[in-house]
Amino acid sequence: MYNADTMNTAPDSTNPSSGVSPSQVGSKLLSRFVDIDALFARPSTVQTASKQTPIPLERFQHLEQEIRNSPANSQPYIELGQIYLNQERWNDAKRVLESGFQLCPECEPLVLMREELLLHQANQSLQQAKTSLAQDPSDENKYGLELAEVNYANERIRVCRDRFGRHPDQKEILINWAIGLRQLARFEEAVQLLVKAADEPELRARASLQLGMCYQTLNRPLDALSAFRRASMFRAPPPEPKIRLRAIELAMELAEELSLIDSARFYAEQMLIDCDRVKRSQVQEKLRKLESLDL
Repeated sequence: MYNADTMNTAPDSTNPSSGVSPSQVGSKLLSRFVDIDALFARPSTVQTASKQTPIPLERFQHLEQEIRNSPANSQPYIELGQIYLNQERWNDAKRVLESGFQLCPECEPLVLMREELLLHQANQSLQQAKTSLAQDPSDENKYGLELAEVNYANERIRVCRDRFGRHPDQKEILINWAIGLRQLARFEEAVQLLVKAADEPELRARASLQLGMCYQTLNRPLDALSAFRRASMFRAPPPEPKIRLRAIELAMELAEELSLIDSARFYAEQMLIDCDRVKRSQVQEKLRKLESLDL
C-alpha cells in the first residue's frame, strides 16, 4: 500500500519554494521499506485509495495528451504517475513512470517514484508468496518464497546503491542497504556499510545493533557483544527504546552463552528498567536463574 502523504512530496521537490530537496524526499520514501524486525522502522499513516479525491476523467486524458505532445517534459509523468499510485493502479503507474524515466532520467522526483514502485511490487510478490506457502506448504511454494525473498533483497540493494550514489549525504541509506545484504548472507559487505553509518551520531545506535547481528553470524561474539552494548548505552543522542531494549536482550543472551554471567546479570537488570509488564516476568525469571549461577 502506498502512503499518499509521502508520495505527494515528490513533485514539490522540484519547486524551489517548497523547501524540500530531492535528497530529503529520497530519505522519506526509503524509510518505509525498512524491515519490521530491523527495529528502527517508523511506520507512517497509510491512506487507502478510497480516501483520495476522485480525479476527473478529463485530467487523465489531458495528462496523457501532454505526454504525447511533450515527451521530454517530466511534470505530466509525475502527476499522472502519482494519480495511478494513489489509486493503486500499479500497471498503469509502471507504464507511465518507466516511460518518464527513459526520457527524463535526471528528474529526481520521477526517479524516486519509480524506485518506490519497484520496491513495492517486489514486496507485494513477497507477501503473496508468504500467503501461498501458508495456504499450501508445498516444495513449489517454499521455493517461490525463497525466490521472492531474494528478489526483494536484490531490489532493495539496487535502490539503496543508486540512491546513495545520488545522495551520499544520506548515510541512513547505508543501514537499509546493509539489511538487504544481510538478507542475502553478504555479511562482510554489510559490516563495511554499517561501520560507515555508525560514524553518524543520529545513526550509530541503529547501525551498532545491525553490526552486532552481523558479527554474531560471522562468529565474532565479542565484537557482537561490544556492538550490542554500544547500541544500548549511547547517551547523546540516546537510542530509541525499541533499539535499546533489543540490543540489551541480545547482549544478555550472548553474555550468557559466553559464560559472562556477571555481564548477563547486568543486562538483565537493565532490561527490567525498560521492558513492559508482559516481558517483565520472563526477565525476572532469567535474572533469578543467572543469580543462581556461580561466577
